Amino acid sequence: MFTDLSSRDERFEKFLSTFYQLAPHARIELNGGQSAFRWHGTFASARGFSWWEVESEIDWTCRFAQQKEKLGLVLPSSGTVSARIRNRTVAINRDYALALSVPDVRSISYSGRDKHGHVTLEFDVAALQKTLSDICEGATLQNSELSPQLDLASPAGRMLRALSEAVGAGMHDASIRSEKSMALLGESILRLVFLNFPHGVSDRLRRHQIDATSRQITKAIDFMRANMHQPLILSEVAEASGISVRSLQYGFRRFRNITPLAYLREIRLEAVQAELSSPLNMLSIKDVALKWGFTHMGHFAARYCAVYGETPSETARLGRTEAARTLPGNARGEA
Repeated sequence: MFTDLSSRDERFEKFLSTFYQLAPHARIELNGGQSAFRWHGTFASARGFSWWEVESEIDWTCRFAQQKEKLGLVLPSSGTVSARIRNRTVAINRDYALALSVPDVRSISYSGRDKHGHVTLEFDVAALQKTLSDICEGATLQNSELSPQLDLASPAGRMLRALSEAVGAGMHDASIRSEKSMALLGESILRLVFLNFPHGVSDRLRRHQIDATSRQITKAIDFMRANMHQPLILSEVAEASGISVRSLQYGFRRFRNITPLAYLREIRLEAVQAELSSPLNMLSIKDVALKWGFTHMGHFAARYCAVYGETPSETARLGRTEAARTLPGNARGEA
């Protein structure tokens, strides 16, 4: 769902009525009293999380009336964002993101000279718990104790900003937006945050290097081969194998000396080569590549050449030659 909240109505009541449609668990107050102000906002939701972007010219504070268990990420585009978390106040500018476990937050204030704005991503507990469980078995939002200040100047911080912008672009543009792509971006953001920023289960996560058994990795491989024509993600493979994503990754390195995703690319490439080589193949090279999950033809062709020492078109030509040689012979035998 995508909603444009822009308004020419500068009444504070209009801002409240619009905002409460999106965040009924919050209460808004202006820091300088109720006065006219210009504001603009956009809101969208996808599977597992919501996203909104708000700009205004008056400082305001959001107080939480209900303590719903969610994770919020706030990235200021201008101005300052400060949050009252339990018994302390954390303030950030656009060089940082604010990570908030909603039950611990008493209020969030937005301020700045002239116009100021921010982007907020709010993840529901089901999506959050699934990602945390994949990363570290037994981890929850309550015991994660994620550091509220995320440095956007770090490599992980720059990636977080880029992913946030990608979500915004997708939410704005229906031509590139899909439920699957938005859900994958949301999961990527959660994984980035919990794998690269300080939190209370970091020590457990470093110790959580339980190798999967060879039987579990074989089970993962069987699942990959049975479903490699589908747009698989690691959490699906791990779930089918009965292990966490992290254990899946360690297990593949131990038993196959390769990452799970690289292995999946290899068996998909094998399927392409087998189909292009077949005298019965009637599909174009592009259709065969797309069938087995390769969407970028340039990257696909380069990888194929590196592995098989010939281009996909050469393989297909040999397959057609074999078909031409075989079929006439069959026809003479039937005459």
